[in-house]
Amino acid sequence: MMTRIRQMPFIATMQWQQRLAKNIATVRARRHRTILRSVGGEVVRATILPTSAVVPPIFFSHQSIGGLWMSNVLNCGIITNWGGQQRRGNIITARHSLQSRGFAHSGVQRTTRDPDMRNCKTIEEVTQMAYDHVDNMSPRGVAAYWTLVSKFLQQRSRGPPTKNAQSEGDQTQQQMAHQFDSIFVRTLEGIESCGYRDLAQTTMGLGKIMKFAGNSGKRLPKGSPHQILHNHLVVNGTKNKQIIFDQIARASIPILHEFDARSLSNFIYAYALAECTPKFEDGSAFFDIVAIEAIPNLKRFNSQDLSNMLWAHATTEETNSALFEEGGDTIVALDSLNEFEPQGISNIVWAYATLDEAHPMLFKKIAGHIDALDNLEKFYPQALSNISWAYATARESYPQLFKKIADSVITRKYLIEFKPQALSNIVWAFATANESHPKLFKILSDHITALDNLDGFKPEELSDLVWAYASMKESHPLLFQKVAEAAIKRQTEFDSPGIANLVWAFASNGQIDQHLFTSLEPTVGTLVSKCNSQELANIAWAYAVANVAAPSVFNDDFIQICLENEDEFTLEALSQLHQWQLWQEQLETNIRLPPSLEEKCNGASVSTLPRPSDLQHDVISELSSSGLQPEEEALTKRG
Repeated sequence: MMTRIRQMPFIATMQWQQRLAKNIATVRARRHRTILRSVGGEVVRATILPTSAVVPPIFFSHQSIGGLWMSNVLNCGIITNWGGQQRRGNIITARHSLQSRGFAHSGVQRTTRDPDMRNCKTIEEVTQMAYDHVDNMSPRGVAAYWTLVSKFLQQRSRGPPTKNAQSEGDQTQQQMAHQFDSIFVRTLEGIESCGYRDLAQTTMGLGKIMKFAGNSGKRLPKGSPHQILHNHLVVNGTKNKQIIFDQIARASIPILHEFDARSLSNFIYAYALAECTPKFEDGSAFFDIVAIEAIPNLKRFNSQDLSNMLWAHATTEETNSALFEEGGDTIVALDSLNEFEPQGISNIVWAYATLDEAHPMLFKKIAGHIDALDNLEKFYPQALSNISWAYATARESYPQLFKKIADSVITRKYLIEFKPQALSNIVWAFATANESHPKLFKILSDHITALDNLDGFKPEELSDLVWAYASMKESHPLLFQKVAEAAIKRQTEFDSPGIANLVWAFASNGQIDQHLFTSLEPTVGTLVSKCNSQELANIAWAYAVANVAAPSVFNDDFIQICLENEDEFTLEALSQLHQWQLWQEQLETNIRLPPSLEEKCNGASVSTLPRPSDLQHDVISELSSSGLQPEEEALTKRG
């Protein structure tokens, strides 16, 4: 009795590799089903070495699937279509069960009967039930299992286990790992026989599991199902994940045309959750293949389908301009956007901005839709943050949209719901778009200042925060003081753009904290060699304004780095360097720019309109209030 292997079109040059998607073939006798537990926990990788022989050899490498070693090589007859003719082939196969599980006798039809897992309450329960019926589970039953596991996995842990529970967990951990192994292999075995709905559901379940296990596995109790999955798929399972999703991708290609809109959208969404972007041997990308299938059918996609499809491509940075152009046109052509959930709208504009895919009409339509809403109460903080960030990044100017977002934020009862990233992104977006809203900046400043600490803010979020306030000339000394304390404590975490923006913001906003500038000197000195031309100019100008000499930063090495970047400086950057050079002369140091660069800096300073700092404005204001009439700017031959 023989089994026909499904053809894999599109990548004809690698047809044998693609056929190996069904790499666990039927074996002739149940007595051969044995298994050894692997140490490394890597996935079996099958390698085909095509030859001119009538029977091409197929070999399994010395690896494992789901942590199981494949053993007991057998030959079993299969029908293939190799070289344009039907031939008998040989295939090396492996068994996956700890107790003679998983493969029917060659030629014997497997009778499927799925267990009723609807009443299971935990991962342990549903896994035990699936394991007990693994021989007879259909692809639909397997899909249901992974859906339930992903659901239970996202439920909050009830806290650390008791000593007895830990002891029992240690005893059963290996058993549960074996159960997961068997179900993983059963999943791979059935991939080729999956219909598109079961394939999409299985992939979505696995994608959610890998996303959640990757994010939180390290915080979960040792020996818990969550921890076991984390170890399987994250710590030791990078190859496992890649091969599982590669195999699913290959199996899906012949039936992609059968997918309905929801299944196709969920399918590619799952790949984004798992952070898997399969590439094939001929150079083609799986995301592009899915996009080609989706583009002519986008009008059949509902709001969630469109959002998921676009978000998946942006999350994985798999750009496809044709998809985004057609997707934008499809959304613009809709009578209204009332079907779209706030999160879906947020994800769409975020996707276009992230991939730098321009579509002005789309941004206009979405801005008009949001502005026409009575309120934005249904928009979560992250959605408001993403929308404002997207419009600023895409350089799409819609003042009414920004005002609507700002008014919504300042009326929120609990600003604690806004995560540090959301707070930073919002003020950054308003500053980048040059949208002034003093009340928003004040309320957010007061909120951030009242926090116990800023440990939740990443270094780049701290620098973006003060950069935004400085750019909008919003002076909030307590906020800058709090950021300064956090920056000094965590200075080694900053990169060159972050540290340059940070010191520029303090200097530009008139927040001259010499302790900050002095404390940051070692980190700035370390990062200077990694700075681009604008970052070099910002750092030099900021230290000049703060009047902190920083000899370990501004030395011959600094001059050499500036010289190497001489052709990259903008007029504004050259003007900043010129001010720094004048300050060095005032300090009577021996640090001077090379003549060629110094001449450029002097020329730029003379030709550039002055941009007084906030500190200068404050000094002029105080002098004027005392009855003096100072001249704010005096242009000399040296600028």
